Amino acid sequence: TMLAARAFGAPRIVIVDVDDYRLSVAKDLGADQIVKVSSNIEDVAGEVLLIHKAMGTDVDVTFDCAGFTKTMSTALGATR
Repeated sequence: TMLAARAFGAPRIVIVDVDDYRLSVAKDLGADQIVKVSSNIEDVAGEVLLIHKAMGTDVDVTFDCAGFTKTMSTALGATR
């Protein structure tokens, strides 16, 4: 998903995950920033702030590639 976003012109890409290995792969493949989050739904508000800081601007588009309540809540919360 990240590589497709880059290929179609995404100017800045921040990858968010709970797994260190997946985050390191994303960074190696060209993610501009990575943000490690928890699986706890109660952490969404704080993690949205971390995502905004990593992005450096408003988030226009998000892709949730997991489909869990937590990931969808985080993606929706982070998107302008």
